Amino acid sequence: MSRRDFDQGAAGQSGVALVMALLVVAIAALLAYGMSSQALIDVTRANTLARSEESRQLALGMEDWAMAILHQQMLSDQGYDSRLQPWASPLPPMPVQGGTVTGQIDDLNGRFNLNSLLKPGEGGRDPLAMERFSRLLAVLELPPSIADAVADWIDPDTSVQGAGAEDLDYLRLDPPYRAANRPMVHPAELRWVQGVTPEVYQRLREHVCTLPSGTLINLNTATVAVWRSLDPAISAELAERLSSGGRAQYSTPQEAFAELEQAGIVLSPAQEKGLGVSSDYFLARAQIRVGDHQTRYYSLLQRTRQGERVLQRSRGLYD
Repeated sequence: MSRRDFDQGAAGQSGVALVMALLVVAIAALLAYGMSSQALIDVTRANTLARSEESRQLALGMEDWAMAILHQQMLSDQGYDSRLQPWASPLPPMPVQGGTVTGQIDDLNGRFNLNSLLKPGEGGRDPLAMERFSRLLAVLELPPSIADAVADWIDPDTSVQGAGAEDLDYLRLDPPYRAANRPMVHPAELRWVQGVTPEVYQRLREHVCTLPSGTLINLNTATVAVWRSLDPAISAELAERLSSGGRAQYSTPQEAFAELEQAGIVLSPAQEKGLGVSSDYFLARAQIRVGDHQTRYYSLLQRTRQGERVLQRSRGLYD
């Protein structure tokens, strides 16, 4: 072998070695980058989980606050619930480590209970509730057919009544589904009912609730639209006056009926059914910000003489 051939061979081997070295460095760099990226993902995930758990614990604290203040109100034994009482005052923003917490309590008995469209224990439609809901829809300028559609959604049979809808109507949709044929468990369920568009739901949601059938409408906390649903002669102006901006304080239903009589409106004994001035169901809201993590928590609370209990917890479903 000549010296020239030897030098060319050595040069070739050096080039191969350099390429191999560069390849090893590149692979090492990729591995290092992958490890650092995974580490960053793991750290981010851990921080998110920590923030989420911290928010949840703060929400449970807000829930305890709501139950305590509702219990104190019950012990006062005034016999009625009004937004002029302490439970209705929003909790101002409270500083916590790395963020803030705010809260408030809404009286759900001031809304129309969609499950009242069926008679308790019978399954048939309740004519009075159907009339009120139909008037509520008219006041809100919404399609009257929604009343039949909601009633069909919750009744136990599969027969279409009026302008309602049942399985065959929903199974034609994409994706297909069936009617619930049971009481609603959350107002958001409305979005599955025929005729309830996102715009309809947004207009309805502040005036309706989904509680066990047989609950009373609290006239002290009823919305103006719910007041107008009680009788076709109740105008918007009269409803505003009767509700006092949602801060009425009738100690008995008869006080409210007397106000109506002064305005020339006399409710029949049948129309007075289902009306009261006290409440059993409340929605505790908590808005929590920890760092850049913001969450809304909701707790459905029932207040009884035996104490308060949580019936449902959710995140964002009432938004």
